[in-house]
Amino acid sequence: MTVIIDYPIKNEYRFELNSTNGFSRELLIKEISKAYYKMYEEEEATATKKTIPPEKRIGMYNRNETNGKYNIWGHDIADLVLSDIQIYDSVNGMLILALIIES
Repeated sequence: MTVIIDYPIKNEYRFELNSTNGFSRELLIKEISKAYYKMYEEEEATATKKTIPPEKRIGMYNRNETNGKYNIWGHDIADLVLSDIQIYDSVNGMLILALIIES
């Protein structure tokens, strides 16, 4: 299956998950969480405009937009909540999972 992450980022992130035995809800959520943490780490490593630490933010509560690999904007990872997963069949028989993330 292909998992699509498109929030809170400008450059969509896709990753593949494979299993011969399927995925429990717990395992699927753990894999999605790992992908988000990896994405935020890659963003910080590739950005020249770094994240302003929460304690140094003046006049804003949300995370500033950074200019790394994914262009993350608006929310720190701790702000995010997975509320739903929409599952689609692709033409090639693979499943596509679209995440509904709220903050």
